Amino acid sequence: MIILPSPSLLQAHTMKKRWAFLAILAALAVGADSSSMRHPRLALIAFLLPVAPAERAFAQLNTQSHVSVAREGYRLSKAEAEALESLLNANPDDLPTRTRLLGFYYRGSARIYGADATIAARRRHILWLVEHHPGSEIAALAEVTIDATGHSLADRDGYDQLSALWKEQVRRHERDVAVLSHAAKFFQLSNKEQAASYLKQAQQLDPGSREWPARIGYVYALSILGVDMMNQNGLPTSHNSDEAKGAFAITAADELNRSTDAAVVGVAGRILGQYGLMMTGMFRGTGKFTVDYVPLAEALLTKAQQLEPANVQWTTDLDQFRKLRSESGRPK
Repeated sequence: MIILPSPSLLQAHTMKKRWAFLAILAALAVGADSSSMRHPRLALIAFLLPVAPAERAFAQLNTQSHVSVAREGYRLSKAEAEALESLLNANPDDLPTRTRLLGFYYRGSARIYGADATIAARRRHILWLVEHHPGSEIAALAEVTIDATGHSLADRDGYDQLSALWKEQVRRHERDVAVLSHAAKFFQLSNKEQAASYLKQAQQLDPGSREWPARIGYVYALSILGVDMMNQNGLPTSHNSDEAKGAFAITAADELNRSTDAAVVGVAGRILGQYGLMMTGMFRGTGKFTVDYVPLAEALLTKAQQLEPANVQWTTDLDQFRKLRSESGRPK
């Protein structure tokens, strides 16, 4: 039995440790002789990596307290969940209670109520939260999103409703950077062009913040790599080759080549390198992942060094990326 570290410990890892874990991942991927051996190992290393590295570098989308409250809901019993529902009926704006229930319906409910009832309950709570509190940090939690496909809690009708609601909330609150931020987070996998548009809108309202260019670079990298699904820790689990060849991926690469913003360029280069190496290992031998990410990752990290020579992070990222590729048996 493998004992994995807690999320709080994961978040304490430095960038250097993150690259070290990627080195282990690449080595395991190269050494694995079959998919049955490879994927459990990759899953373990993916779990060990910290949450959403690019976004956490510049943006604290949700506080640890909200994350903890949601995860309290994972352990609720049927009776406890029903008691919280009663409390919420009396006071719908009790956000901590709603957050616990969102955690319950995200993780613990299906084994008690089944998938259909769980999906319906998630949809009801998430739509209420986004309708009434779109600027709350709770709205950026992993537990407060709906995917159209890809897993047992996927909900096409719920996704369509939530998508329309986020667009309407942006229209109503077009100068609220919190709402723009949360809407962008919702769309960052399913509609990356929409996500980038909202992030650019937020940047215009808050030009002094490094969060927005960093997240734009992050979304650009996801598009170029064709990442269309992530786990709860913000790490890629699925690849869409059509998206990687699509119009927005081409536009994203072009904008990165023209950008003079070190945060946009550097974060995109870092994510292309990190996630590209992960996906190369995940899909090795399958022919499913063919994105030529290496030249662009190196070019962007080199460019970030030139744009921001005092920031040693870009040099560290580039050095670690080259070292990892060398150690994984790939030519430089």
